[in-house]
Amino acid sequence: MNKASKQRDCPATGQVISISECVAKRHNLYACPATCPHDPFAPANYSRFLEMEDKLNRKTMDYLLAHGPDRAAMDKAFQQISHHPNVHAMHAWFSWNLFFAAGPDGLSCAERWEKAGLHEFKSDQQFLFRAKLKTRIALLEIHRVLDDERVEAVDLFEADGRTMVFQDRSLASMALRFSCALTWVYPLPHFWRLTGTAVLIPDVAQLSADEIVAEIVQHLGGPAEVVAMRRWLAENLVRFDDALLATSRLRRMQMFAGMDARFGKAVYELKSPFASCRKQLDELPDVETDDLSDADRKEGFAEARVWFAGASPAKQLGASAPRPVLGRVLLGQAHWRVEAIGGERFAQLRQQFERCLGASVKFTGEMVNDLGAGMAAKEPAVNEAIVPPRLLKDPQQISLSSSRIAVPPAGQSRADTELALLRGADLAFLDSRIPALDNKTPREAARDPAIRPQLIRLLKQRVRQQDERNLNAGRTDDVNWLLSELGATEIIFDPPPWRPPPRDPRGETQHDPSEEEDVYLPPVADPHLPPAPPLPAKPLSYDEASNRLNAVMAVFETAEEAEDTINASGLTLIDDASEMTVKVLSDEEFAYVVPFLLQAILMLVPPGHRAPPVSYANLEKTFTSNLRELAAATSSSSIKTLSKFPEQCAQPNVMILITTLCLDSVSKAPQTLRPAPETQGVMLALIRAVVDELHDALRRRNVGF
Repeated sequence: MNKASKQRDCPATGQVISISECVAKRHNLYACPATCPHDPFAPANYSRFLEMEDKLNRKTMDYLLAHGPDRAAMDKAFQQISHHPNVHAMHAWFSWNLFFAAGPDGLSCAERWEKAGLHEFKSDQQFLFRAKLKTRIALLEIHRVLDDERVEAVDLFEADGRTMVFQDRSLASMALRFSCALTWVYPLPHFWRLTGTAVLIPDVAQLSADEIVAEIVQHLGGPAEVVAMRRWLAENLVRFDDALLATSRLRRMQMFAGMDARFGKAVYELKSPFASCRKQLDELPDVETDDLSDADRKEGFAEARVWFAGASPAKQLGASAPRPVLGRVLLGQAHWRVEAIGGERFAQLRQQFERCLGASVKFTGEMVNDLGAGMAAKEPAVNEAIVPPRLLKDPQQISLSSSRIAVPPAGQSRADTELALLRGADLAFLDSRIPALDNKTPREAARDPAIRPQLIRLLKQRVRQQDERNLNAGRTDDVNWLLSELGATEIIFDPPPWRPPPRDPRGETQHDPSEEEDVYLPPVADPHLPPAPPLPAKPLSYDEASNRLNAVMAVFETAEEAEDTINASGLTLIDDASEMTVKVLSDEEFAYVVPFLLQAILMLVPPGHRAPPVSYANLEKTFTSNLRELAAATSSSSIKTLSKFPEQCAQPNVMILITTLCLDSVSKAPQTLRPAPETQGVMLALIRAVVDELHDALRRRNVGF
């Protein structure tokens, strides 16, 4: 390296400085601008920063477990928290014990480490660790999505409403304006960082997010003062989340109790010829032909009719407005059935049907199924003692109904038709009397200072709902015109840019169902599965790894069953490995290594658990590094060097067992099917990459300091 290459232009000083001076003084003595290409904390170097943050997190986790005031007690607590059902428990436990819990000297574990000098860290890591010492609980309200990495928000705990810019790709991919979350944050020179998990705050009892949080904290015995409340939440985040979840469940039960979701079916025997009865029915202006489902046909019905309620749509909604449905009539040769959802609509439909058909039909029986009561019965038991009574006021009222929309005009897409209907509904909203606004219209409430805060809350909901529709549909429709109409300029922010639609919980990407092309849909974890337990601080012993392998082999008879289980966990490792090795393994060679990959994965992620995400980029990087390591070992012709390859895995005993199985299988395979020696090396490099990256993901699951 020549002398010139050790120098660099420094925008902070306006001079050329050495690399060592840059590293030692940036953000300590020099105020590095966000545009500096050498600064690992600059927005443009975000990927580089993530690698540094990830390494620091791993060291921090290990340090906490090794330097707790009582090592045995710490290990026991860690094992207990590893199996806690609450998704926030792991990160909350680490954060509290690392940054907040004070020892006999009055210092936290992180503060003692910082006082000792942080000699284990390089300069940039020391700066990052000291930034993390400022970690705190924040109640964020999203205001803008700036691009695919940055989100603008405010902390509702801060009275000044200061804008904070967060650098976080995951958040930017799904953030909605005015969504609120309780989460952990810390500041960096050019942006803020989220860390760990977040508790989303839903709409409750016409209260703002900060009112909801304060109500729960104080009900659980916490303080009202903000600084003290932040610390209380840091220690009791899981208790808070449990109370919020219990509140949501009780409110849902209230909603079910007040919902008319009775589904009624009444059967009539035809006393006149089928054609005559059908003619009487079809003469009614509110009855039209309807599609007959396969289930209807199996029950013996030949035709179907839809019976409209007859109500005229609002003028603002136009001719293509949804037309409310009263119910349906299923036509059989000897018996007809009328059906409707909602007790009142069912009674009304029966009355109109009997008035129309008269003596041509004879009532033979009915069945009414209370769907609301059934849904309420399925709700899990709730600890009502942890729910603040104030948060049970004004339960949501739902009226179940169905409507039909006219076929869109030629040249108008389904999405554009929906947009027109939504805009019509927004226009109607402007002049509708709203109970939450003391039965005033939004226009009237906008001029009333006493009611305006409630109007702003409702408008934030509508903006958030529009952003969610846009995200799911891949659109960028804007509702800011509604805010301008009401003079709510204080909450007008640019809508999020276009973002790809997220996958729904069933593993299907939301898209226009009219599109018929085949789209590959990667597996998505069932959100109801418990998270996979993180691995212990030390690698699995040989006996522990062997027991796990035996358990896997005892459960699954075929590789297909094992792969289905891994897909259910949400892991894409098999697909990622296939894509990553397309140039170095044939289809047959990759198929050969798949069973061993499956065994390794299931040794670390037990069946029936949700797996943590594994970065494709990291997996590919590790695989490439493994290939280079194997190539160097092979060229050295050293058996000792080659034998160390499995031992240098993050889980050496897992790798040793899987390597033994793989090589034993190769030795017994027919010559025509046996992978070549160089291919065997690629397979082992791939297996170790999968084990290493999955190990890292499990160790930091829900921790992410």
